[in-house]
Amino acid sequence: MQYFYEDGTGNIFDEKGDEATTFIEEKSFRLRKLTDLRKYIKNTEVHFELEEPEDIMMEETPPKKERATQYNIYTDEDRRRYFYFMSEKLMKPKEAAKAANVNYDTARKWKQIYDRDPEKNIPLKKTNRTPNRPVSQLNENHKKHLISFFDENPSAYIQDAVDDLTTSFAGLEIRKSRVAEFMKEEYSLSIKTVSRHPVARNSEKTMQERAEWVQKWINDGMDYLKNCIFIDESGFDINMRRSRGWAARGSPAVITTPSARAVSHTIIGAISAFGVVNISLREPGNVKRRKVVGATKRKSPEDRISVPKGTTSGHYLNFINDTMDIMDEFSEMREFFIVMDNAPIHVPDSIDPIIEKRGYKPVYLPPYSPELNPIEQFWAILKGKVKRSKFTNTDSLTSRIIEASENVPAEHLHNFVQHSVNQFENCLNKLPI
Repeated sequence: MQYFYEDGTGNIFDEKGDEATTFIEEKSFRLRKLTDLRKYIKNTEVHFELEEPEDIMMEETPPKKERATQYNIYTDEDRRRYFYFMSEKLMKPKEAAKAANVNYDTARKWKQIYDRDPEKNIPLKKTNRTPNRPVSQLNENHKKHLISFFDENPSAYIQDAVDDLTTSFAGLEIRKSRVAEFMKEEYSLSIKTVSRHPVARNSEKTMQERAEWVQKWINDGMDYLKNCIFIDESGFDINMRRSRGWAARGSPAVITTPSARAVSHTIIGAISAFGVVNISLREPGNVKRRKVVGATKRKSPEDRISVPKGTTSGHYLNFINDTMDIMDEFSEMREFFIVMDNAPIHVPDSIDPIIEKRGYKPVYLPPYSPELNPIEQFWAILKGKVKRSKFTNTDSLTSRIIEASENVPAEHLHNFVQHSVNQFENCLNKLPI
């Protein structure tokens, strides 16, 4: 065996320091398979055809037990009425409770609190409201303005809404707490993680394209639940963690990671309604060097080929071929539709002839339509499992991905696909998704 070394400037030498013999550089689109349908079947019961649900014998539900005691809810008006009968009508506590239609034991507790209070205040119902709080200045016009503001600016701060409101209505003074109270209690809004959608996602042109796409493929016999697999790529890295964490009040939630910025690894996957078909990792390095037998002179640096970095159509083509090799092993998957998005590396001129030659049918999703690709939900579940806890000494990113992929229940995959099928009606009606 002979070793060769590169000096960092592109020059290659042998062990003696002599210039190496000629090398030819070739494109290399390497993928490492992590798991496939064969392994998935070993861990999960897979049904290639949807089974008719079995009839279930329903049993009578046992009658609900009645409470031994009945709980009454009393208003502040009930409390005032009880004390009115005692103070103004001079009734005894038991008589006042009966007249006010209040349970005597409850009324007696009210009187005990009343007697212990030096100021003799009626013990009204406790709330988180400040006593004698001023009435809110928000009228119907103010409320409509706030609703419109948050509809147009869903990621705005409450202070932004206060500033906009006081600018639009001269002389109005309002606190943030009042605006927050209105948004949460009257308008039923809550703060959530923002999902960013491009403007074109639900444009008239895009919705028209979706409607035509769904109609075309339904007419051609495509059935998401029975004869389709779904392909896509996604990025993973070792620093993936939950975006929220526990910490003491007043202290930030800090998670230690191997580095502040981790290398992203591209995973290419294929799933169906009944199983995980193929999961592969794109390995780094798109060039390999091969020594020319009998050559005595090294190839000149200017002859080096230029190969794009990252995931390319070459990687994707290799993955497609590998996936079809797996599908060929299962007669139930013959003539399946291979559904993918319209990413730049999905080049129809290169991919379609290869897929069609093998007896399968390529399908490209309309633009801005992630809801129509069930694998998007699969990636979300996979990333959630990868993020679940700190990596141990025996853990690695790939081991987490393999474990998560092989343990996604088949019924969950079916539900992912069904969710996309449920969007078809909105697409046909040209509604946003």
